[in-house]
Amino acid sequence: MKRHSTKTDNASIADKLFLRKEATKKLSALRVLDLYAGENILWGNVQTKRYYGIELVSGKGKNLCGDNRRIVESLNLSDFNVIDCDSYGIPYDVILKIFQNKTLKKGTVIIYTAISNKMSALSKECVHMFRIEALYKKSPTLVRAKGLELFYAMLEKQGINVIYYYKEKTTFDKHYGYFVVN
Repeated sequence: MKRHSTKTDNASIADKLFLRKEATKKLSALRVLDLYAGENILWGNVQTKRYYGIELVSGKGKNLCGDNRRIVESLNLSDFNVIDCDSYGIPYDVILKIFQNKTLKKGTVIIYTAISNKMSALSKECVHMFRIEALYKKSPTLVRAKGLELFYAMLEKQGINVIYYYKEKTTFDKHYGYFVVN
């Protein structure tokens, strides 16, 4: 028997809107880069000076259609003071690329959703950063169970030491949160 998960865009809209308002309450004018924009529902309910959505699936919302992991490398991130990474999994690779982009400014608010379970694959960047290729190959389920811990360890390596988040426990571990770039 196969277990299927249903990907639901914006399953907790009220909570996600509250998180975005809380994360941005100290910013005067919001200039938002939404890397998993979907139908633009979340930021459509918030006053923004600038909104730029990217979505992998064409026809979803008013967005640039493409792979955000590739696009974020070439963007001038200094144009944005909020970057939203509301993904279906752990946005490890895209957040790492954000930090590698030399135009990222201090004070930028990064909002994320990180969802994991023992069957969720880890990105190559994560496995490589922690030099756990051999262990991951030998026992992937053991390593996958530590996916969220590795995500937070990556943020710590990037100098992020204050993170605001809440979590839900369903069949998946879901973390919704934000941090400010130092």
